[in-house]
Amino acid sequence: MDDAGSVSESVSESASESVGGLTDESSEMAPTEETVESDMESVEPAVVANPLPVFSSTTLDGQSVTQATYEGKPTIMWFWAPWCSVCRGEAPTISEVASELDGSVDVVGVAALGSTEEMDTFVSDTGIGNISNLNDPDAEVWSVFGVASQPAFAFIGADGSIDVVAGSLDKEEILERAANLG
Repeated sequence: MDDAGSVSESVSESASESVGGLTDESSEMAPTEETVESDMESVEPAVVANPLPVFSSTTLDGQSVTQATYEGKPTIMWFWAPWCSVCRGEAPTISEVASELDGSVDVVGVAALGSTEEMDTFVSDTGIGNISNLNDPDAEVWSVFGVASQPAFAFIGADGSIDVVAGSLDKEEILERAANLG
């Protein structure tokens, strides 16, 4: 037997021993597959949206924001840093995308790895004042979404599904992905 099989058996054994104090002796009282299936048939399936990762932040203009702000809304998060030359070149495209989407999809910048003053200057210099920009100086929101470098995008569907894309995207790619966020 290989190591993976041993680990799997070990995890299964310890899980069955620790779940509610059940041991092999009490497994006779556990529901059978038939009873579980019949119980499931009697319950209407619920539509469960994928919950967004929990985070809180503020916008560069001081508004409090949490994941609840974006729940149920198609959203594009653009992760950028004020010193990033690639982000600087991409910013006008982000502004154009936000204007074209005209609120049908929220477009939000997530600025990290710089001071608030540097972020404000970037917004002013690049013309992305038409989108909300989160102030994430320690990259905590970045971390929640698994973003390790900039630029990057998180495409969040109305159902809470998230597709994170590392690197730059052109306008057509962003709009195509936005159209699928429903």
